Amino acid sequence: MSSNGVRTVRPTSAGQLAALQSGELPRPERVADKVWAIAAPIPEGSVTYTLSYVLVSADSASFSILDPGWDSPVNLDALHRSLGLIGLTLERLSTIVATHHHPDHLGIAATLKAMTGARVVLSREERAVLTHQLSPELRSPASYTPVLEAWGVPVAHRAELLAAFARPPVFSDIEPDLMLDNGDVLDLGGHTLTAVATPGHTGGHLCFADDERGLLYSGDHVLPQIHSGFGLGSLPADKPLPDYLTSLQSLQRFGGYEVLPGHEFRFRGLDARAADICSHHLRRTQRIADLLPELGDAPVWDYARRTHGPGWSRLSGFFLHAALRQTEMHLDLARSGPAVLGALTEAASAGRAG
Repeated sequence: MSSNGVRTVRPTSAGQLAALQSGELPRPERVADKVWAIAAPIPEGSVTYTLSYVLVSADSASFSILDPGWDSPVNLDALHRSLGLIGLTLERLSTIVATHHHPDHLGIAATLKAMTGARVVLSREERAVLTHQLSPELRSPASYTPVLEAWGVPVAHRAELLAAFARPPVFSDIEPDLMLDNGDVLDLGGHTLTAVATPGHTGGHLCFADDERGLLYSGDHVLPQIHSGFGLGSLPADKPLPDYLTSLQSLQRFGGYEVLPGHEFRFRGLDARAADICSHHLRRTQRIADLLPELGDAPVWDYARRTHGPGWSRLSGFFLHAALRQTEMHLDLARSGPAVLGALTEAASAGRAG
């Protein structure tokens, strides 16, 4: 994830913003009636916690949790502490909702289900994505080596990429009790959430809109400062970059809502932020399009090396793979022609103006 700075959003949580700036975990805080935000620690990586959301039922007899975070003893302890501070215990957990399958969002769901019997809710498309991501064939050298060859990866770099790609996944399988499609309504006992399909970051990512409270739970689809990336788990026929750009534009009807993201801090200014993210990715695509007359049918490696700047030589393992994969997707979009790029750019500009 790369920083983009706070330019177009208005933070709505001073506590979350201060915690992010100081490198600490934010304390549990009340977002709205019967809605709390808590922090779920992440044991590795540059992003140190997930923002989870606790939705207490109208009669306060039970609660649901959205994106409960990483499956680790540290996160489980943090969950116990956070719930205690807001007067809840895990015994009252009834529903676990995940925006997508990544381990810092869905991760601890199976553990919580085993402890409490709570049902697990995921999108139908994300269930298929998770199955695909767990396929052993996906991480076999026999399937990945031809990809490296097609990308033009020098032989000296292939061993490290093969080793990184073959690592066991950091997420595990889970069978949802309820699968949602776009537009489905989820009743959580005083919280009516509408599932909004937002593919791109993953193939089956969902946002959830609470129209009564004017809240949008955005998962990793829209974050206030950082770019969460796209194509980080999808089906073979998916088009993650166009899907992501289209999904960003589809959120315009929620422009007045407060955004409750999976990381960083709550904010307002969804329309402008979504337009900025679109523009960021379209600028990257345009840089690659500008190289087409010179590089033509050159492999992905050559385009990536030319567009990633001084930091290119320091990329290795998963981060090198991610750079190549995302360059490939930008290159595919650039090769789709100026008409497609122009239409997407115009839509992004309209979103910023709106």
